[in-house]
Amino acid sequence: MAPVISNHGPSRPVSPARASAYLVVFVLIGMGLMAFGGYQAGHALGLLGEPGRLTVASCAEAGRVKPEIRCTGTFRPDGGRSLDPAAHIVVNPSLAAGESIRLDRVHTGSYVRISPARAEGYAALTLFGAALFAFGGAGFASRTNPSGRPEFRAGPTGSAGLRVGQAGVVLLLGAGLCLIIAFLSPLLGGD
Repeated sequence: MAPVISNHGPSRPVSPARASAYLVVFVLIGMGLMAFGGYQAGHALGLLGEPGRLTVASCAEAGRVKPEIRCTGTFRPDGGRSLDPAAHIVVNPSLAAGESIRLDRVHTGSYVRISPARAEGYAALTLFGAALFAFGGAGFASRTNPSGRPEFRAGPTGSAGLRVGQAGVVLLLGAGLCLIIAFLSPLLGGD
């Protein structure tokens, strides 16, 4: 019988301090992605800024290295409060004069397009951040055995950690689904 050869080499346990540092990084990155994705998704849905319509006056190509199409026109907020006759936004493809698109005014002079596809993309980022946060939280409820593999503690802490880890897997699947929807939405006629 031939000997078993392994490419994995000897397993070295990770020090508890290093493991905790990795978990903290996971939690912090997850929190950052959730905050950024949630903020951007709110603007992509027109929930955080001032939603309204831009009536395009003209579009022109700007920039030489990386050309972009910049459209200017009049932005009229839904509430009708402060009209902006010189609003501009970068679009692709170009829009015809007189066309109208939905925008969200972030602050004076800054606009983003209201788009379900953009919202789905940022929802995917938010869910991915939530999954990282959950995986980091589940890691705090685990410990390493003598072979260096993580295992969940017995009792309420271990059970909660296992549930949080399972929630992280569900969030990761949700992020993947949102990403697929965001990719397919423009192809199927959504904006």
